[in-house]
Amino acid sequence: MSSPTRFAELRERVDDLHFRFVPPLDPTGTYTDSDYDCMSAFRLLVHAEIERFIELLIEDALSRFLVNIGSWKTAGCSSQLVDALVSYMDKELRKEVRANNGVKSKNILGLLKPLGLNGTHLDNFWLQTMDTFGEVRGGHAHNSRRAVQPIDPKTEQDLIYVQILPELERLEILVATVL
Repeated sequence: MSSPTRFAELRERVDDLHFRFVPPLDPTGTYTDSDYDCMSAFRLLVHAEIERFIELLIEDALSRFLVNIGSWKTAGCSSQLVDALVSYMDKELRKEVRANNGVKSKNILGLLKPLGLNGTHLDNFWLQTMDTFGEVRGGHAHNSRRAVQPIDPKTEQDLIYVQILPELERLEILVATVL
């Protein structure tokens, strides 16, 4: 049996968080203060899971790269240039992952750049969505509940499941094809 993909693990975790924190949808849009607190918790925790998902994709790509280089060296293709390239890639990718602090487009593109990927491989609308998602998450993380717009459960559910997760699945496939 093959191991689940990073995306499958992310989806399972998001589903679990959804079950724990998202209140039943109310057709009138009437929610309690507790419901809104739960929605803030849902957004913060999903953000953290997405951030770590992207970082793990980069770390997985680095691991594949190092294995490939190791097999080249075993096959007799070792040289100072290859060794320098390996060292540079290892250092740069690990530095990007450690320095990452979010899921906005600048964070995502910063992590993908050392892999040779740029924004042309990603949907621009999705990148804008990630910017908004990160901004709103920051508001909920750094302000009192009374200082931020409450998160509507239906809108948030659609944002996560319809706009964000499908592109993250595509991102996993894209990163897997690079190295």
